Amino acid sequence: MSKIKALVVDDSKIMRSAVKRTLDQLMMADFEYIEALDGEDALQKFNDEIQIIFLDWNMPKMTGVEFSQEIRKMENTDHIPIIMITAEKSMGKVDTALNEGGANAYVTKPFTADQVFKVLSRFIDKDGNLIQDTEEDDKKSFFKDMLKFK
Repeated sequence: MSKIKALVVDDSKIMRSAVKRTLDQLMMADFEYIEALDGEDALQKFNDEIQIIFLDWNMPKMTGVEFSQEIRKMENTDHIPIIMITAEKSMGKVDTALNEGGANAYVTKPFTADQVFKVLSRFIDKDGNLIQDTEEDDKKSFFKDMLKFK
């Protein structure tokens, strides 16, 4: 199991802790965390060592979608899974995050460990390593994601 460097972005320290605690309890991988308070802070802390991103939508200064768009504009970032973890539940918001924002997956708050496990299993193999070739459709869909989880 290799160490996976994860960027956890949320303006709530409690939510950052909840995400990290859930990831640690799942024991799917050995995560090393970098925390950011909002999109601007995350953009400053982002570097080529970041391997996965857990991202809230609603934050001051720069939203999660804006941050995700900035990351996707950079070279060699398509392989980095961006998992939106947010209270935004409408299908329109999900579509925006996945298709305009460049997120790879979407989890709504309050989340369960099982929901996070199902999402992460698309990106982390049984040995705790990132899966390098994750197939992505051109158009992502909330319904396709929900069907994969059943």
